[in-house]
Amino acid sequence: MYRRYHNVHFRSPDGHGDDNAYDNGGLVIDLKEKVVGMVNLPKRFGSFIPSSILLNCLDSWKKHRYIARPHLGMTFEAIKLLEPAHVDMLWRMYNIDHGLIVQEVSKGSNAEILGIQKGDVIESINGKPVSTTIELENMLMSTCKGLAEVHISVGVFHTLKEERSTVELSAKLSKLGEVITS
Repeated sequence: MYRRYHNVHFRSPDGHGDDNAYDNGGLVIDLKEKVVGMVNLPKRFGSFIPSSILLNCLDSWKKHRYIARPHLGMTFEAIKLLEPAHVDMLWRMYNIDHGLIVQEVSKGSNAEILGIQKGDVIESINGKPVSTTIELENMLMSTCKGLAEVHISVGVFHTLKEERSTVELSAKLSKLGEVITS
């Protein structure tokens, strides 16, 4: 109950940290003084990037001079971050309390061809349960070490059919950002 992350934010040398263009984030340190990640745009909520993802990105950059990432052709939202009433409904109707809800599927992607639809729940990647997008990114970064294409086993609960399946998804690696087209 008393544990929480603390942002460390250094002010600029001129003492006007809030209006300096370069003061836009910093380290996140836990109560044991361990760096656990970094956050950007501290004035607003910003986004948190865990150190595990940063280290994977740095490792990829050192080896290949770019950060490769598999493009799945989907966007997600973690069940853990949904409204409590929605989480309760998923539990009561489908006995699901973890996973990632598919928000969008890119038109023509392998995910669409395999029948993954908006509203389906991704429960596992390569046989390991996945509950957050951070876990997903860590799993994806660890599977793509220097390859051009990866084959990922995806455990899916199809909400419309009310059935589970495991699909083999081929994903190309790219150093560019992923664009989802509808």
